[in-house]
Amino acid sequence: MSDRDKSKEQLIQELALLRREVTKLKTAKIAFEAQHHLLRTFITTLQTARGTLMVRAMLQQIVNVAQKLTGAEGTSLFLLDINGIVTESILARGATLRGQKQRLIGQVLDKGLAGWVFRHHQVGLVTDTQDDPRWLTLPNQPYTVRSALGIPILMGKEILAILTLMHSQPDYFRPDSARLMQMMAEPIALVLDNARLYNELQQKELELHPIPTDGKVPNIDPQPSDNKELSLMGMYILFGEGNFLYVSPRLAEIFGYTFGELVSLESVLELVFPNNRKFVAQQLKSCIQGHNKNLCCKFQGQRKDRSPIGVEVYGTRTKLYGKFVIIGGLRAI
Repeated sequence: MSDRDKSKEQLIQELALLRREVTKLKTAKIAFEAQHHLLRTFITTLQTARGTLMVRAMLQQIVNVAQKLTGAEGTSLFLLDINGIVTESILARGATLRGQKQRLIGQVLDKGLAGWVFRHHQVGLVTDTQDDPRWLTLPNQPYTVRSALGIPILMGKEILAILTLMHSQPDYFRPDSARLMQMMAEPIALVLDNARLYNELQQKELELHPIPTDGKVPNIDPQPSDNKELSLMGMYILFGEGNFLYVSPRLAEIFGYTFGELVSLESVLELVFPNNRKFVAQQLKSCIQGHNKNLCCKFQGQRKDRSPIGVEVYGTRTKLYGKFVIIGGLRAI
């Protein structure tokens, strides 16, 4: 049937369908660009900050991305541990005394939208806070909120964080805003889970190599060793049996490849010295299949010119776009 044979109603329906498809594609493009920006920011943050400072910097970057995507006027973000206890947070009201901050968080998780999102593991869309019992107006609240959007940041069944977006106009956040932020929730979870893992690894490293407390200054190079190590850090995402889904240009540089050459390799094992490949393949398989959630090992790598290089790799198994992947970092040793 040609367009000439179709009725006016059929053409209108097809036009409406095409418009919906265009809207979906635009939303997907916006989300993809934001995801790419978030991953690049995570890599940069790893190279410039450590410990809780690195985690807090990532929380702030997530808040910035969420506000830019949705036009939210205020945002709060709670980072949770495996017991559901808030370990780090950013409040919409800004800097707050520690005791007051803990009370406010407790109230919101008990009676507010963030608490509802935590208990139900669902997106909470509040079109008008005056008509929705899930919204809690806090004492001396320095801003007006008439619409809100609560997003659970999930890693499997575990809630890693709760993101709450706010606006002074009623009915500001719509279902399309919720869908966009749901698309962002997965990469946000990916970044937060790896920031947490990296922080834990740094803490373990400090336990093994504590900073001297005897007042003696250790014999070190003019450049701090931490900066040297971080400058050699390369990030990656692996899927399947060792194929790159994402790789940072820095990782390509470590092995002497261009970015395009590295992502086109048939397997990450081409970066491993032949006599170490069986060991590395076993480690990757064990992690991707879920026998071990975390990947952490040292081995002899192989540059493009076949010269050896010692490397240390870490990562964690997670789900991205419905498939299990390993995301992590690698550095020369």
